[in-house]
Amino acid sequence: MDPIVIIGNGIAAISAVEALREYDKDTPVIIFSDESYYAYYRMWLSGLVGETPDLDKLYVRKPEWYRDLNIDVRLNCKVVGIDTQKQSVILDDGTVIVFSKLLLANGSSPFIPPVPGTDLTGVFSIRSLDDVINFNNFISDKTEGTVIGGGLLGLEMAWSLVKKGIKVNVVEGSPYILSKQLDKTASKLLTTLGEKEGINFVTQARLSQILGNEQVTSIQLNDGKTIPSEFVVLSTGVRSNTSLVKDTSIQTGRGINVDEYMQTSAQNIYAAGDIAEYKGQVYGIWPVAREQGKTAGLNMAGKNIPYNEVIPSNYLKVFDVGIYSVGDLCKDDRSFTIISNINEENNVYRVVFLKDNTPVGAILFGDTKPAMKISKAIKSGVIISDKIIKSGDFEGFMKVISLN
Repeated sequence: MDPIVIIGNGIAAISAVEALREYDKDTPVIIFSDESYYAYYRMWLSGLVGETPDLDKLYVRKPEWYRDLNIDVRLNCKVVGIDTQKQSVILDDGTVIVFSKLLLANGSSPFIPPVPGTDLTGVFSIRSLDDVINFNNFISDKTEGTVIGGGLLGLEMAWSLVKKGIKVNVVEGSPYILSKQLDKTASKLLTTLGEKEGINFVTQARLSQILGNEQVTSIQLNDGKTIPSEFVVLSTGVRSNTSLVKDTSIQTGRGINVDEYMQTSAQNIYAAGDIAEYKGQVYGIWPVAREQGKTAGLNMAGKNIPYNEVIPSNYLKVFDVGIYSVGDLCKDDRSFTIISNINEENNVYRVVFLKDNTPVGAILFGDTKPAMKISKAIKSGVIISDKIIKSGDFEGFMKVISLN
């Protein structure tokens, strides 16, 4: 019996195995990972700055879990090729493994801006546990650094560094930080809190080059301004790891194209997580990867179950404030209404975005308790009356969705 092969060992792979084993206890499963560790909570990496990682706490599943499910996990093992006709994968040592089904769950890699100096000592992208370990060793005696990118991971990194007593600059190309997850009001509140913690935010700025003789000493922006920096963290987005299928019949866009069953254009080959492109979108977030992995696992077990689309959401806690963002924030569409309230003194701001009297997105700043109710309302398409929308009655809105 040819095994089911999974390339990658993140949450998409874990969810796929769990779903598969509910219906298929016997087909051999091999997971190939080019890392030295079993699947771990990658979103916790920024919080490990200056800390010694505890693998027992980091692992999504303990090693014995894999053994109990009869999963053959091969760490430090890199897949370098796929033959879609012969249904086989080629390992870096030349070994060929024939598969019955294949799941591509090999995620994404950091995007490195095409500017001079990214090869200097002291330039980091934090994507793996080894990255954090190397970074911690380097910054142990450093006092100032720069984070390029004011998105989720960039702000988490900046916050972790500040708590370790390091002076931090954050350079962001957009007019305001967290521009994909927040509106201007929420971003302004967050910026103020970050500045109180000592962070220097530079917005509407681009990295021009990283300066130094072998090791980083400063950065230069597109306006010519230089900022002293003993290290640089590049938090400038990720790109799906599609190079593995470059010379195959598997169709790609920004990621590997999949249908509602997570099936690629090649027979018996599936994709899920950061590498998968579904309906033109590559989300690159944990909840989507988990659900896509589950869908792939069910279908590899022959269940023919379509993907239950997850409404994209993000939770972040930095500068001692919790933030939740979900759905469509209507940034590219003017035909929307909002219901909001704000208490600047207590750093609380809540806003819901609606189209045709239906909530489609929300931002909860400083008070994330309504998150699940609002997400459920967005998913179910609750209708909100004109009276509540016109009055901007947020509490009235919450009462309506609580009844549904």
